[in-house]
Amino acid sequence: MDKWQYFAPVCGWSTFADSSALSAAFWMYLPEADWHYINLVADSSVWESRKDSSMVRVHYMGENILELSVQYGIAYELVLPILLQFKLVPVAPAIELGV
Repeated sequence: MDKWQYFAPVCGWSTFADSSALSAAFWMYLPEADWHYINLVADSSVWESRKDSSMVRVHYMGENILELSVQYGIAYELVLPILLQFKLVPVAPAIELGV
């Protein structure tokens, strides 16, 4: 069972001016020694914890973030303070995926 939380700025991603800074924070706080970086398509980034396989998913249009979701686990615990620093809030109740 997977539990994911989506986050966004209160005013939406279209007016969010800190996409580059937020992306840089992910690169800083999700080091390769602890995280697998996965880039399956040009406009997405996924960081997967080497410890529990929880993930951070970011979808972009160019340099701008369009969507951000975090899987519960180490990813959520580590990334939540970063998201709060950038004033991102949960946009819907957490969803569970799985069989």
